[in-house]
Amino acid sequence: MKKGLLLGFTALILLICLLPLAANIFGYKAANRENRPLARKPELITRDGLNLDFPSDFDDYWSDHFGFREELVTAFHSATLTLFNDTLNEKVVAGKEGFLFYSETLNDYAGIDRMSDDEIAMAAASIRLIKEYAESKGARFVFSAAPNKNTIYPEYMPDRIKRAYEHGSNRERLYAALKEQSVDTIDFAALLTEHKGDGLLYYQQDTHWNQRGAIIAYNAIMKLILTSGNDCYDDYAAVKPTEKTGYSGDLHNFVLPAESSSLSYPDYGIPADYAADAGARPQRDPSFGTTSGVNRDKALLLYRDSFGEAIIPLLSSNLGRAVYSQEFPYNLTLADNSGQDFDLIMIELVERNIPNLLSSAPFVPAVEKQLPEGACRAGFTAEAKQKAGYTQLCGNVSAYSAAKRIYVKVACTDGAERVYEAFPVSASCDGAGQALNASEMGYMLTLPYGIDGEASAVWLG
Repeated sequence: MKKGLLLGFTALILLICLLPLAANIFGYKAANRENRPLARKPELITRDGLNLDFPSDFDDYWSDHFGFREELVTAFHSATLTLFNDTLNEKVVAGKEGFLFYSETLNDYAGIDRMSDDEIAMAAASIRLIKEYAESKGARFVFSAAPNKNTIYPEYMPDRIKRAYEHGSNRERLYAALKEQSVDTIDFAALLTEHKGDGLLYYQQDTHWNQRGAIIAYNAIMKLILTSGNDCYDDYAAVKPTEKTGYSGDLHNFVLPAESSSLSYPDYGIPADYAADAGARPQRDPSFGTTSGVNRDKALLLYRDSFGEAIIPLLSSNLGRAVYSQEFPYNLTLADNSGQDFDLIMIELVERNIPNLLSSAPFVPAVEKQLPEGACRAGFTAEAKQKAGYTQLCGNVSAYSAAKRIYVKVACTDGAERVYEAFPVSASCDGAGQALNASEMGYMLTLPYGIDGEASAVWLG
């Protein structure tokens, strides 16, 4: 009897192990519900010869494509959530009352690996330079951080993860630094916290704000664009949402991809009333524009991430012109080359990605400046390169401190000497070349279109 049970158990385990392979043999196709590209099938022989990474590449491919993957992943995580209230998934943190949180927000929540004061100052300087360029184009500039879900809903985080209250978050410290540099901001975190009593503002099992939260963000943006008493737009205050179920958010799909969500969310049923530019593919293009018949004389250029998805239909239906860009580093030549005068140029950046502001310099044509009194000449290296018809100057500057601004004197090919402020970057030539010494800083400068030249001196002031 015992031998029969053992054989039956062994046969069952073998059957379970062979089912994924059998499913693939009979044509199983993995669904992609995780908002990420699935690993491609690797080749043993490539154009460069033998693929020495084939074993690891195949392991990645099989992990994404094995038969009944969604069902088995869902079964496993359903068990761990039931038994331990934990996903055992490195990307997802299980909270209270069905809430799921993105693990990449834990550093902000727990106050781990905060940006240094110098890094905050450098990030603020970069945003200020974008603001100065926007104003040179006649536009108002505003920076905003879309708050992590656990910034708004810390009460649903698991008790074992303690929230940091001292010293301030990256978002709070960056906002303070931007205020010192006279950069306008929208404090979405304060607005959303103020409206928590209206109902849930984020999806319980998604990273992002829901339509209720998006309408709050949308109204804050529209108030900055439509400043005249004669301007009007739909604030959607009279629209009453219906509660629906079945929305499977990104975090839900990480751990329960084969299961429909039973959690409710507000659906406002707001129709989109705008047209995308001819040939634009809004779901695929990193940048695209829209037009509408409302507020024809108002235009917005919004640099956004995935949080911007929910506000695009609202903004586009109430503005004559809107251009959206997901390019990062930010490409402000869109404003330079669009032939459009924008009323507002804005950045929306999710809180967890604020450190990315230090990764490289934005692509922003520089605004000519006067060398300030008291500026000190510094040692530097320099090289020039071309990008999309613009000349970029980059290199290293010595004796740098975050309290200083980097001014580059440029000997232009038209015989003139001009001074521009450069972006501070944390690597040599925007990521190329040798690692920097402790007393060095990289810099990057994009000359205005049509101006060419080379760096003749660098000053700190």
